[in-house]
Amino acid sequence: MKAYDEEHELLPPPIRRNPFSAWLVWLVFTILLCLFAASLFGFQHKDELRRIISSQDSEQLAIKLHPSKHSTREPTTLSFQWNITLGTRAPDGVEKLVYLVNGQFPGPTIEARSGDRILVNVHNGLPDGEGVSIHWHGLRMKGHNAMDGAVGFTQCPIPSGSDFTYDFQIGNEEHGTFWWHSHSELQLGDGLFGGLVVHQHRRDRDHVPHDEVLLLVGDWFHRPQAEVAAQYWHAKGLALEPVPDSILVNGRGRYNCSMAVPARPVECKKVPLTKMRPLFRKRSSRTRLRVVNTGTIAGLRLQLDGATLRPIEVDGGCMVDAPSTESVGILYPGERVDLEVSWRESYTKNPWLNVFLDPENFKHQNPALAPNHSFPVIPKTLRGAERKAPLIELEKYQDLTTLPATATVKPVYHNSTQETILLYLKTEVLAIEGNKPMGFINRTSWLPSAMPLISEPRSTWDSHQFVPLIESDTDFRPKQVTLVLNNLDDGSHPFHMHGYSFEVLSSYQSDYRGHGSYNPFAPPRENDIQAPGRVWNKSPLRKDTVSVPRRGSVVLSFTADNPGTWMLHCHMLVHMGTGMAAGIQVGNVSTGAVARSGPTFDPSAARLCPSAMAGK
Repeated sequence: MKAYDEEHELLPPPIRRNPFSAWLVWLVFTILLCLFAASLFGFQHKDELRRIISSQDSEQLAIKLHPSKHSTREPTTLSFQWNITLGTRAPDGVEKLVYLVNGQFPGPTIEARSGDRILVNVHNGLPDGEGVSIHWHGLRMKGHNAMDGAVGFTQCPIPSGSDFTYDFQIGNEEHGTFWWHSHSELQLGDGLFGGLVVHQHRRDRDHVPHDEVLLLVGDWFHRPQAEVAAQYWHAKGLALEPVPDSILVNGRGRYNCSMAVPARPVECKKVPLTKMRPLFRKRSSRTRLRVVNTGTIAGLRLQLDGATLRPIEVDGGCMVDAPSTESVGILYPGERVDLEVSWRESYTKNPWLNVFLDPENFKHQNPALAPNHSFPVIPKTLRGAERKAPLIELEKYQDLTTLPATATVKPVYHNSTQETILLYLKTEVLAIEGNKPMGFINRTSWLPSAMPLISEPRSTWDSHQFVPLIESDTDFRPKQVTLVLNNLDDGSHPFHMHGYSFEVLSSYQSDYRGHGSYNPFAPPRENDIQAPGRVWNKSPLRKDTVSVPRRGSVVLSFTADNPGTWMLHCHMLVHMGTGMAAGIQVGNVSTGAVARSGPTFDPSAARLCPSAMAGK
């Protein structure tokens, strides 16, 4: 009995083919296949390059921002869930164990607007015994001292396997380019950082004058940061600051593997130029380039082929009055600058972004480092893959430290000072300390306290805590404070102040014949001898991070209107790690710690400490 196949019955009847026809079809197919193969072989390289360019045209290295989605909406609450782990990556071709946030390096970029509330729940997925904390660099954190993330000042590290939620509100007047990074141990130097952009509120929904992108640019070490620091902290290091190996832009770079030194072997795989992401997918008429120096040692200079760069803001939204220029610098670790990019009519067809490391703090040579790195700007740049990236010299640049603020930035002059804080910065090598370098501020070398300072009365603090007090009356009327930083070292110190922005009234760098210190308590003639030709800025910049020049000084002014205990420190990791840190305490302490009369020690932050201490 024949089985019935319904599916078979639905098929069309078979077609009977002529054998000669089948042979002819096969011959034609074979000829076409051979012609196609020959064509493919003849243009293999060109087609491969086109394929790479086409695929990369959909990606760009610069982090695209979305001002129109944030600047015109009402303030809201933005919530984020972060899981911090470790993973091996090769950002410039050299493998290294780096910190990841939700699998990303660098970590996620936060975009917000003025007045937003930010909730970031951080899960510490690191190995046992390694804590973590996050600092929101440049935000004032007014009313949220306990959320500032400074270990030893405002919190204990988040223990491994634990969670902590950072909960704070951005000020209604705060806007600009900021960033976040770890403030625990040396994790920043191994990649635990990311962008934070606060868009200014605008009523006009159609007012979006620029494309906006973010660049996180910084020096990079191929060794773990703990190994880098250990070399500097050892007596045999001769107090010579470590010299980095590479430069990264948004976690990407291109290292020449042949430059690796035998004493420090690395796992390196060459990154073909065609595998690099272009900075932009296409050339825009005007672009706002928000640049952050995320490095740990070196200042940066920037130049863009075929374009002009006009500084428009520095740090947290201070507008500046500056002309367009071909190159800008020096942007020190922790500092930010917003640049307006305008292309010339006769712009270079294959433009490059050229990044130069400032060698001021390089006291010795690192043969593994090429101090100038170039990054392709648009997909067309990749067509020149067979030639090396141009490494041009850059001697002239727009000095970012001398820019005046625009008229919209209202200055507060130093002659209105109610209190003055005078600090001296010095790195010393002492025999009593085993000939290791130690950073001092007014003869105090900082060590983090076991319990956060905001949780304890001042009377219980140990001798490693130098925290000048700006005490207010019961009505808490803010005082105008002058802060003087004198640098007695032969290299600059980029200093960052938590909780505040300040006006840079004066910045002075001496020659090597003396120290350009400033003492407001000394007779004017003595200061004129110490720093002849000192200039007082008529339109001072408002910043939160400033470079204190070698053998020089800066005079800063701020209004002490943010109660709390706030960290003040050098942003070079090896200097901060050797003790170059202090603090400023603002508030009424007549009844105990500032934290008890002003911002409270958050209960959730307090719960971190017993478990954090037990894990040590």
